[in-house]
Amino acid sequence: MAPEPQETTESESPIPAPAGLIERACELVRAHPECFWFRHPEARIRHLEDIRLVVEHLREYGDRRAWWAAQDLHQCLSPLFKKTS
Repeated sequence: MAPEPQETTESESPIPAPAGLIERACELVRAHPECFWFRHPEARIRHLEDIRLVVEHLREYGDRRAWWAAQDLHQCLSPLFKKTS
């Protein structure tokens, strides 16, 4: 018999991101708009998951500069996720 999938609860709240990390992610979104074609102009980056999305899209849709910027942002992001896990 297959194990039952773990249920995720709706009550789990997203983890707020530090202000400096939010500022850096916003700068990268403005600098590489081709990577964020899907993004609503009024969308805000507030949580660690939002920053992870910025990293993923810089890597997937960006050029070499965007990829390296994503690496730098990811290095800042990784320790924060380890603390919350």
